[in-house]
Amino acid sequence: MLAWFKPDLLNSDNPDLRPLWMDDYKEFIVELQTNFGPPDPVRDAEHQLDHLSMKDHHRVNKYLVEFNRYASQVKGYGEGALRHMFYNGLPDRIKDEVSRVGKPHTLFELHTLVQTIDAHYWERKTECARQEKSARNSSNKSKQSSSSGNTSASATSNSASKGKDKDKDKSSQKSSAKNSSASAPDLSNVLGKDGKLTPAERSRRISNSLCLFCGDAGHNAKDCPKSASRTAKVRAAQATTPTTSSEKSAEAKK
Repeated sequence: MLAWFKPDLLNSDNPDLRPLWMDDYKEFIVELQTNFGPPDPVRDAEHQLDHLSMKDHHRVNKYLVEFNRYASQVKGYGEGALRHMFYNGLPDRIKDEVSRVGKPHTLFELHTLVQTIDAHYWERKTECARQEKSARNSSNKSKQSSSSGNTSASATSNSASKGKDKDKDKSSQKSSAKNSSASAPDLSNVLGKDGKLTPAERSRRISNSLCLFCGDAGHNAKDCPKSASRTAKVRAAQATTPTTSSEKSAEAKK
């Protein structure tokens, strides 16, 4: 160990003065372990085996390598003890599968069984991931299709609504026209082709002191309450055009 602290011995050409570990790899490993390794490698390996466990998200190969490394350093452990320690460090997902088929009798058989179970587990995980991805893609496509369908249905509904509104407007216009035509008095018997009162009707209204516009009594054409619209005023103006001398005399008598 003094050779680590005497550079002159390391650089010496005399083989008797050179430490053995400089020319022998095994001695070099021993020297490293002696100076930098744990004080009790066996006890350290036993401690590592006692606390070694495989994580649920790890693959079994990593666990196998670490277990075999520590198992090769312990002494006095039989195959049964190592098999028990190896099984205890496994995650529940593998233990559940081992319990279905039963524990093998040898450590090698347990290694093989665990590797097979772990391989099947990760294969199934990959299949599930693909299925979930496919389901998400299908769901996204379905949502897009539904969204476009709703848009199309909305557009169709709007068009139908607009069509109904137009039909209602037309129906309302027709109804209004019917109502106005129904409320408008029938003047075909009292008006001539020129739109003026016929001479006979005009004489009758003058003789009976009736309004020349609406035919009612109590007022004349100028004060007729039914002549408020432009058309009515035009008709009133037409109705009050200069009359014949006989009509004037009749009005003067009134």
